[in-house]
Amino acid sequence: LLVVIAVAISAAAGVAGTLAAYRQVNADLPNAAAVAVNTFQTTRIYDRNGVLLQEVDNPDSGWRNFVPLDQVSQDLIDATVASEDATFWTNYGVEPLAIVRGAVINLSGTGTTGASTITQQLVRSLFPDQIGFDVSYTRKGKEALAAWALNRRYSKTDILTMYLSQIYYGNRSYGIEAAAQTFFNKHASELTLAEASLLAGLPQAPTYYNPSIPENFERAKGRQQYVLDQMVVHRYITRAEARAAFNQPLQVQANRSGAIQAAPHFVNYVRQYVVATYGEAALYSGLQITTSIDVNLQQRAEELVREGVRDLESYDRNNAAMVVMVPWSGEVLAMVGSADFGDALISGEVNYALADIQPGSSIKPIAYAAAFEQGWNPGTVIMDTSYRKETPDADEPVYEPKNYSGQYYGAIPVRAALANSFNISAVKALEYAGIQNMLDLAYRMGNREGLQQDPSFYGLALALGGGEVKLLEHTNAYATFANNGVYVPATPIQRIEDSQGNTLFELNAESVALVAERALKAEYAYQITSILTDNQARSLIFSEENLFGRTQSELGRPTAAKSGTTNEWKDIWTMGYTTDVSIGVWVGKSGGSNAGLPEIDGIVGAGPIWRDMIVEMHENPAFAAYLLGPNGQPIGDNFPRPEGIFEGEVCAATGHKASGGEETRRELLVRGEGPELGCGDLSDYERKELTGALEDVQRNGGKYVRGAIENINRYASAAGSRGPSGGSSN
Repeated sequence: LLVVIAVAISAAAGVAGTLAAYRQVNADLPNAAAVAVNTFQTTRIYDRNGVLLQEVDNPDSGWRNFVPLDQVSQDLIDATVASEDATFWTNYGVEPLAIVRGAVINLSGTGTTGASTITQQLVRSLFPDQIGFDVSYTRKGKEALAAWALNRRYSKTDILTMYLSQIYYGNRSYGIEAAAQTFFNKHASELTLAEASLLAGLPQAPTYYNPSIPENFERAKGRQQYVLDQMVVHRYITRAEARAAFNQPLQVQANRSGAIQAAPHFVNYVRQYVVATYGEAALYSGLQITTSIDVNLQQRAEELVREGVRDLESYDRNNAAMVVMVPWSGEVLAMVGSADFGDALISGEVNYALADIQPGSSIKPIAYAAAFEQGWNPGTVIMDTSYRKETPDADEPVYEPKNYSGQYYGAIPVRAALANSFNISAVKALEYAGIQNMLDLAYRMGNREGLQQDPSFYGLALALGGGEVKLLEHTNAYATFANNGVYVPATPIQRIEDSQGNTLFELNAESVALVAERALKAEYAYQITSILTDNQARSLIFSEENLFGRTQSELGRPTAAKSGTTNEWKDIWTMGYTTDVSIGVWVGKSGGSNAGLPEIDGIVGAGPIWRDMIVEMHENPAFAAYLLGPNGQPIGDNFPRPEGIFEGEVCAATGHKASGGEETRRELLVRGEGPELGCGDLSDYERKELTGALEDVQRNGGKYVRGAIENINRYASAAGSRGPSGGSSN
């Protein structure tokens, strides 16, 4: 045989030393199987239950999926062999006599002939750089030698598998799996004889025979007839079967867009995540990506967002976004980027879950947590009085924050200050904690891309939301509170497999442990949670029947919540969590002017969407099943109390250590962290604050709420200072 091939190749290409040439070509050939597998492939993105969300084509090439031969219709295999290389199963990768015949024809000048076997076609497709593109005898000789070498390296099954996953079928589809999906919207294993015989004829001239183009369909049918005839000749089918297949009506798809089937914002986020994690090439490498969302849960979240926005029409709000995630694992269970992806009037394609937006008061828990790290606790008393700070380097020379009510609340514990979202108290908490310390904590808790400017850029307005965060990251930060201060990065992925079925990533307790980071002491996280679940503490501003309190009662478990609103009512937030889920909602207006928007706060604007989602997550058994802990069991309703937390007595007036005899109140404290000062002992900072409060009452006594001045009096009395002599409480 070698002699015959050598003679044939020498005649065709004029190549001397055929054996030497064979050895050289054989040595130069890369691993064909590796090349075939590593060529671009279509990535598929699924929901957690296997529902296809999107196919990702290579923008420069098209669609391709490598499939083993046992996942290809036998009719397609037979049709391909019969029409392309009838002796495939028995030849040596080349047909020596065909090469000789072709050489004679070519040398005589009476015509040209390709004489290409399936193996030769595969060689041309896999190794264009080694074989070349020129029309010459030398290239033809190289091709034949390479085909012979390939035939010696691989089994016929391997060669046909590579061929059927590599060859071009037209319409941006490489390989039979891609072609079956493109033209018939089915897998290659599901092709009928009629469909298989049509597709098997396309590789000869993919554009000319493209059946999705109406004017080409008859050409494709003519080619199909040829394929069926060859199948009859080589006894794969009978003439009657061929006739029936030819006459069978075919529904050929006009095109294949790979359009997102569901959750468009989320799918685009997954693509960005994969590129950031594995590189852009990985996105076109045939990955099988199982994501963290359930399509049904996602669709319900989208419905709730749309319903919530419809209810806000009278407030001139037209858009909203929501993120639902699992605190312990970081799984994103739902991501709604806008009220309507297809609505250009609201810039619907923009994913507002990933947009930079000011968070308003929803940032305050992080400010107070930073203050806890510097020595405060929920019982620490703040002087909620008028505040004025010169800021000569800022756009405004003086910073004067106001409370939402326009009033002051006097000597107020942190618990009440945060629960009622007092602005001045939050600014003082940040001033005490330090802006950089708060920024560092926000980063550790999950705000990794937002809040990255220098502290001077934000100033003390940071405590009131004077920076920008992403809803996804902000929800992640709240998940850190829910997860006892442990940050687990948000992930849209449950599992990723490469085109060979090898697992690249799988979300489980072990993989979570590798990325989990202690962001905040568990005791401080617990203290913040205790405030955000304390409905009674909200009573100064909110009624006991407020939405957050009602939601907590409805669920029958501690439910932390915090709202937020930015200047001029532009951005409206509600953030909250239970032990097993963290949910963030943003509401706003997209497109048009935001000037003169009707007033609406976070609990009214974004709260209902948040409430409906968090209730559904717990009351719908199908959704609640996604909230199980790392051991596969339900996470308890109650937040676990860290060992360092105890409930102790503090001086009611100052929040200091109870000395005996004075009025006290109970508060959650951290063992070994105070308070250390006695009831009447003040630090320099506290004495300065008290002096300022006494002076402010003289100037602005009429702006204090009922009981506020009395609280300052009690504070001053406990500290041995003379209380204010002027002004009165409203």
